[in-house]
Amino acid sequence: MGDRIVYSIRQDENLSLNLYSHWGGYQRFESLARALHAAKPRWNDVPYAARIIVSQLVGDQWDQELGFGLWASTEDGAYGGDHPDIVIDFVNKTVSDETGTHSFDSFINYHGAVLTEGLI
Repeated sequence: MGDRIVYSIRQDENLSLNLYSHWGGYQRFESLARALHAAKPRWNDVPYAARIIVSQLVGDQWDQELGFGLWASTEDGAYGGDHPDIVIDFVNKTVSDETGTHSFDSFINYHGAVLTEGLI
């Protein structure tokens, strides 16, 4: 069945890049905190930041046929019934999930234990 998660990277008011992960749901917060931290030098250069985030989340799985999907959207990020679980909003520099909306820095700080354990 999988452990699915859909990340939506909102690049501007009208465009989002969406990443589906079949197995990434369980570690979604920690994985995203590491990815956001890695992308921090490019937070004001959205195409680069988005690429860093996607690369970090996919990790060493780029050559696998299954496990991840990408699509662009102009509305809510939905595709084939998959709706975003986490929205990474570069317009407002926030992350929105089932717990609420958090600034990039507060999201990283909250999930910061993974950063101090040397996992990035």
